[in-house]
Amino acid sequence: MIVIRIKDAINRVLWYEKDKDEFSLIIRDREKGSDEISFTRILRVDNAYIYLDDDTVIPLHRVIEIRYKGKLYWRRGE
Repeated sequence: MIVIRIKDAINRVLWYEKDKDEFSLIIRDREKGSDEISFTRILRVDNAYIYLDDDTVIPLHRVIEIRYKGKLYWRRGE
């Protein structure tokens, strides 16, 4: 089994996928339980955070999954 780090999985979508609007991040949210964020909102990612277009900063450890058209693309290993 190949393990891909979340940063690498996000960058793969940001740099190589043409239909970013079909991808979404599923994150743990303290208030909602989980939240879905479109990849079109992601400006960049570094080793610890994801930066969104509204100045929101999300820690990478909060990312649970990446989905493509609602189907699983990547999931955090347990």
